[in-house]
Amino acid sequence: MPHQVTVTGTLGPGIARSAMVVQNVNEVVFNLNPKILRVRVDDINGNWKDVDISAATTVTCTITSGNYAFVVS
Repeated sequence: MPHQVTVTGTLGPGIARSAMVVQNVNEVVFNLNPKILRVRVDDINGNWKDVDISAATTVTCTITSGNYAFVVS
């Protein structure tokens, strides 16, 4: 299923992203302390993307036709 995450946050030192869309998401984990969003994508390696969401003010989840979309900004 083509679940997706759109996130605004920091991926690492000096790597800020605004409205970054991550496609083919299999898993979303909110680590409330230290305020990290972990996103696992469906690829050969099952890669994880960690995003610092300490400055986030909004988290929204919508479901359309059985597909989930998370927006964190």
